[in-house]
Amino acid sequence: MDSDLINDLQTFELSEYESKAYAALVSAGTASAVTELSQICDVPRSNLYSVLEKLNRKGFVETQGGRPQLFKAVEPGQILKETEEKKKEKLEKSRKNALDKLEKLKGKEGNETVPALVWGIKGYDSVIKKMKEIINRSKKTILMNTPDADILNEEIYEELEGANERGVKIKVSIEEDEDIEKLKEIALVRTRKKIHGIDLVADGEEVLLAPQLPAVGAWLDNPQMALHVKNFLEVLWKDSKILEENK
Repeated sequence: MDSDLINDLQTFELSEYESKAYAALVSAGTASAVTELSQICDVPRSNLYSVLEKLNRKGFVETQGGRPQLFKAVEPGQILKETEEKKKEKLEKSRKNALDKLEKLKGKEGNETVPALVWGIKGYDSVIKKMKEIINRSKKTILMNTPDADILNEEIYEELEGANERGVKIKVSIEEDEDIEKLKEIALVRTRKKIHGIDLVADGEEVLLAPQLPAVGAWLDNPQMALHVKNFLEVLWKDSKILEENK
């Protein structure tokens, strides 16, 4: 028998033997006895009667009493359509029930606390991409530490400019660097010593930490952890040197 046909029939909640028996009955074209059907059906004869009984209960086969008992396949277009509709109804009912119960689980067992997950980021391009995403999502504030302006490439500047145009308040602490004029056009800038990597907090909700290259980084989207890092960076900001233009 066509293996693809048998596989397709099994998606209608038929077993392999049931699929083969039904296909054989359709092929026979008329009511058939078990003895006759066993000659064209790839199902062990010892199992065939029980398989046909199951097909009858599922609506795929009609039976006629007598000796011998006869079996006839229900029209494929009819039974496959009916089975499809029943399957859709069952799936929809299960979806609604599962969704209702899952919604009720929210807030139980102390689930109000957001998990403090830390996601590792590898590679300069990946770190820069994540920085761009965080800046792009920002709505109110951006607080950043960076060793020098060179780390902030053109793509980062574009995102910062966009944030500035949206009204996001941007504060950047940077080591002594002559190349900060462009940065000062879009952010409040202060200088301080010994900045060993990039620290970025947006809206007190997202954090990115990366060493100086940066070749690796860590991203957190946990508000509690973000607030902790934000408070730390605010302390460093207050201790940074205020530039004349920012007073």
